[in-house]
Order: sequence, then structure tokens, then C-alpha cells
Amino acid sequence: MKKLSKPKQIFLYIAPFPALAFFKIWAAGSAKPASLTIIALLMLAYCAIMIGIAYRWDKPGYFDWAVTTYFAVVSCSLLLWPLWASALFSKYAVTGIYACLFAAAFIPPLFGMDPFTYHYAKKYTPEDAWENPIFVKINLTMTYVWAGLFALCLLMSLYPSVLTRALIPLALILGFGLPFNVRFPDFYLRRLGLPSLAAQRRMAQQEKKPSERPKNLPSSAWEAISHMPDVFNVQAAGDLSANIGFVVSGSETFEAYLNIHGGRCSLEDQPSHKPDITIRTPAEVWLAISRGERSGQEAFMHKAFTAEGNLGLLLRMGQIFSAPSSVASEKSYTPERSPVAANAATEHKDESMPSNGKENTMKVLALNSSPRTGRDSKTELMLNALVEGMREAGADVEVVNLREKTVNNCIGCFTCWTKTPGVCDHKDDMTKELYPKWLESDLVVYATPLYHYTVNATMKAFVERTLPVLQPFFEQNDEKTRHPMRHEPPKAVFLSVAGFPEPAVFDQLSSWVNFIFGRSKRLLAEIYRPAAETMTFPAYKEKNQDILDATKHAGRELVESSGVSSETMARVTQVIVEDKETMSKVANLMWKTCIAEGITPREFVEKGLIPRPDSIETFMLIMPMGFNPNGAGDTKAILQFNFSGDVEGSCHFKIENRKIEALTGIAENPDLTIESPFEVWMDIMTGKADGQQMFMEQKYKVTGDLSLLMRMNQLFGK
Repeated sequence: MKKLSKPKQIFLYIAPFPALAFFKIWAAGSAKPASLTIIALLMLAYCAIMIGIAYRWDKPGYFDWAVTTYFAVVSCSLLLWPLWASALFSKYAVTGIYACLFAAAFIPPLFGMDPFTYHYAKKYTPEDAWENPIFVKINLTMTYVWAGLFALCLLMSLYPSVLTRALIPLALILGFGLPFNVRFPDFYLRRLGLPSLAAQRRMAQQEKKPSERPKNLPSSAWEAISHMPDVFNVQAAGDLSANIGFVVSGSETFEAYLNIHGGRCSLEDQPSHKPDITIRTPAEVWLAISRGERSGQEAFMHKAFTAEGNLGLLLRMGQIFSAPSSVASEKSYTPERSPVAANAATEHKDESMPSNGKENTMKVLALNSSPRTGRDSKTELMLNALVEGMREAGADVEVVNLREKTVNNCIGCFTCWTKTPGVCDHKDDMTKELYPKWLESDLVVYATPLYHYTVNATMKAFVERTLPVLQPFFEQNDEKTRHPMRHEPPKAVFLSVAGFPEPAVFDQLSSWVNFIFGRSKRLLAEIYRPAAETMTFPAYKEKNQDILDATKHAGRELVESSGVSSETMARVTQVIVEDKETMSKVANLMWKTCIAEGITPREFVEKGLIPRPDSIETFMLIMPMGFNPNGAGDTKAILQFNFSGDVEGSCHFKIENRKIEALTGIAENPDLTIESPFEVWMDIMTGKADGQQMFMEQKYKVTGDLSLLMRMNQLFGK
């Protein structure tokens, strides 16, 4: 992009708008077709000249093209339909202007084009950041905010008033839009713990300045890192207390930790506490950065190395490790400035790490191993409620759906214990992404459906792949042999759901969970929900909502007090269906229906089917489950059913106060009586037959209040 002088930049920014303002003023004062046509053509010519100048100096922006297109449309309309067009534009010229601006802001991103703010933002942002996800996010947000402003102005301009067409829109643009443009980028960057735009520009300029290379350069990554304490700058560090971890791979394989505390920096082979930031780098990359042969910013942008944790530390490393020149001339084994500049840091989009610098923010990794999604997944339903509560309590939570990741099975090669200590031999999502996130988390939620009374295979594979956290050696602890930890693992919460109604169905899982996580006092809570398949049944809506509310509250308690109270857990595990026999009958009907139709439970739900009753008893169970209290309103009625055919008998339903009661036998004074072969009504009930058509063909008979029959879909429809 060409470097323009300030006057040229200002001219290109404002060039499209005088034409719009002039045409609006002229259109308001003259509705004569001839004069409007001449002015529109002149404005079109002006825009063409403006675009030519823009190409000569830089390149046209979306507004330039939008305004030019607007005057082309106006000119053509006036030439083809002079009377109609002149009347329209004299009355709604302002509306057309706002429509033009809205289109320029809103439409391009919909087709994958750059937001209109790119054209301006790139002139003030270092080029290395243009493809940065954070730069993109900032510009998309600003673009859609402006699109919303223009849309609001467009709607207000339809009312013919100076207030709605000029004063309020001008106040919105000047009082909100322009200040938002100025302040939002720095606000967003501060939230991520990154420098302001001005600081980034200064850093970019410093990056370009040639500097004197130190005389003595390191010959290995170990030499570069091990001598970093020698160039520790006490003044720059101030009262900083932090642990910086290095995980080096490639031609050299080692881990090293720089512990900064009390104005001192020391090198350790094991961290004194959980690292505040972990830098994972090939030895060749860090050596090149330390020798000044490669830009740290460029290396980070191209993911030659990664950094996880407090990225603010990464940005300060150039200051923290910058000893006076007398020292640096002899031992300068650190990059001349921070390995990454501001925008480079934003390339690392690991949102599970709190990049806002708040050390007391809990980092939570929520793992969902369910293969299902949406309403099909009761695991996801419960996990979403738990995560919502955690986030409300201030935790930084990242949810990972393991079904979307590649986590290979552990093959027991022990490479992670011998050849590459702490690093698995598999090159999959677990090694590259999930294990580092797991290691950096304060708390991990393991959410799994119950398969064969324990975790499913997906979750088991994940747990087994955390083996690199252990060292191979044998230790005796309380007369039990264990492996020592390579790193301190995160705390754990286990969440699971099952179809069976008894809580004891989780006993085997709980035993395993406590053996793996409980012995080391890492297990904060076990959240188990039996009878989970009923959690989307309308008949149990109130109970299910209370369960989800309690699960959400459990999330807050875990963040605030590292546990779940017995009262909250009692609500989470409350009984949904009191009568287990009833639940079994309904479940069996559902399975029989699936088998008869040749469909899966998911297809059963997607098609909106209901279990087909096979007796009057099961009919009395299923009908109330479809009752709609809102549809019933203040209805007070008794519905009588008399069945014949393969299944004979009678039952009735009493509707009152938005509730329904199923009763056997014949009611004394029913409001509506339906006499039908059992199979005919079951066909109607399950959607296999049309009730109105069956009535017309006299397949069943009705006496009493026919309006109740007409309202059946309202009374028993969700």
C-alpha cells in the first residue's frame, strides 16, 4: 500500500461525500427533471475523476464505488423516467444516500470481501498485522456497527423532518460513530492485554531500525536460554514475579524455566510453580531469534513457535532481558526486542488462555466427548448449563467438542517417557492443541455420556493420552507404587448422563474417577444425571428447568468455592419421574415405534413422532405427555374415549386449571365423547391418518361439544 501524505489521505477520505451533500441540497430545492439530471451527471463525472485520482495515489475504497454507483443509478433513472425519478429523489435523496452508505458497509463482508474499514485501518497498522485474526475481528466489528448506524439513519430518513433526516443522524455519526472508531481498537486490544495501536506502530518502527549485533552469539538454543538470566534487567522487571517456561524440540530437546522473583532471575529445570507463559519452539527457531537472524514477530506470525498463557509477558521480554550495553556486549543471548510485536501476539488465538493479564482468572477447559449435538445430546445440555454458570462467575472457559478433533489411541510406545520426554509421538490434535491446553488449565471438565457404565471411548482416549504428564520412574507413596508427575495436572470435574433412572448406574464410573483423580485430591466434583433422556420431555419441563438452573449454579460454585454444595447437587440429581415403571413403559413404546418404523431415536425426534400406545393403559400415559397448558388456557372439560376392536375399553381425561388428569372408565357427564376402533385413533394420534378425513369417512363417532374436537391440536400440540 502506497504511503500518502496527510493532505492526500484527508482528500481521499472526504472526496465522495461533497457530491452526496451537494446533490441532496440541490434535490431539496429543485424538483425539475432537467436540472436534477444535469446535476446528477455532473456528480457522476466528479466521482469518475475522484476514482481516477484515487487509483493514481492509492486505490478507491468501497464508499468511492458505492457513491459512484449511486449517481450512475440516479442519472439513468432521471434519463429514463424523468418525472417519476425527479419526484422520488427530491423527496428521498437523503434516504438514497444512507442506503448507499449502508450497502457499502454491509454487503462486501457477506461475499467474503474485506470490511470497508480495512481501506482506512491498513494505513495506520503495521503490514504484518493485516492478516491477523484480531485485526480482522476489530474491523468486522467496526464495519457492522457502522452498517447498523447507516441502517438506523436510513429508517429515520423516511420520515420527512429535519430532525430525523439531519440532526439525529449527524449526532449519531459524530457523537457515537467517530468516537467509537477512535476508541474501540485500543479498547479491544487492552482487553487482550496487548499494546495500543500507537504502541504497535512504535514497535514496528523499532523493528525496522538497524541495531548493533552483539559480539558473542549463542551456538545453541540451550546456550541462548541458559544465559538469559545474565542479561536480566532488574529495572525493567520491577516487582515482576513470574515463571517463563521453554519447551524446546527439534535438534535439541529440553525444558527450561526462568523464575523471576524479588528482582532476580534464575534458571530451573523444573518450575517452582505453574508457568505464567510457556513458549514451545524448535531449537533452530529460538536460536535464530536469539542471534538476531530472524524476526521474532515474523516467526510468531508464521507459527514457527507458539506461546501459551500471559502474552503480556511475551511482549515485555525484550525489556526484561535487555542488560546494559557493557554486559550485553559479552553475554547477549536474548532477542534484541520482544520475540513478538503487538499484532504478532494477537495471531495466537488460544481463547482458553486469559490474555487480559488477570492472574486470578480461572482457566477452564470443558471437554465434551458426546458424539451427539443439540437436543440429542443431554451431555451437551448439562455441560452448557455448567459452563454458563462458570462464565458468569468470571472464569475463562473454552469448550472443546472431542468429536471434532483427532485424538489417536495411545499405542504404549513410551516415546513420551524416553525419546521425547513429555511429548507424545502422535502428531494429531491432542499433541498439537489439546494436551498443551489441558496442561495450562486450572480446571478441566470431563463431560461424557455413560457407555457400558463408564466413560465412552472418545473420552477414554483423551485421558490415556495425558500420559506424558507422568515420568516413568517408580515411587512408593503410602505403600503404593506410583509414577512421579512431570507437571502439576489441572483440577477435575466429571459430568455424565445416563438413560437409566437409578443413580447407582454411575457407581462403576465414580469408582474409576475417584481412583484416577480423587487420590491426588484433584477431583472437585462429580455431577451425574440419571434419567437424562426425559430432560427434553414437555411433561417434565418445570423439573428439567430446575435441574439446568441448579447445574448452572453448580458452575458458579465451582469457580467461587472449588466445590458444589449438597443442596445444589440434590437439585441436580432430583428424581424426574417418580414412577420408574411408567418411565419404562414409555421408553419401551418409543423403542417399539422405532423398530416398527425402521428409524433411529434421532430420526424419531426429527420427524416429530410420538410413541404409539399399544393398550388403553399406555394411551393414558402418552396423551398427558402431549398436553399443552398454554393451548388449554382456562378450558374446563372432560374428554371421554370408548375404544373397540383389538383393544376394548374406556378412559377419560379431565382438563381443568391448565392441568390434565387421566382416569379409567366412563365419566358421568363428559363434554366430548369419542367412539373409535383403537387402531384408528392410534393412527390419528401418531400422524399416520388425518383425523378430519377419518371423521368424514365415519371411521369414528363423536358426540357432545364438537368445538373441543376442533381444538384437539391446540390442546395436545406443542
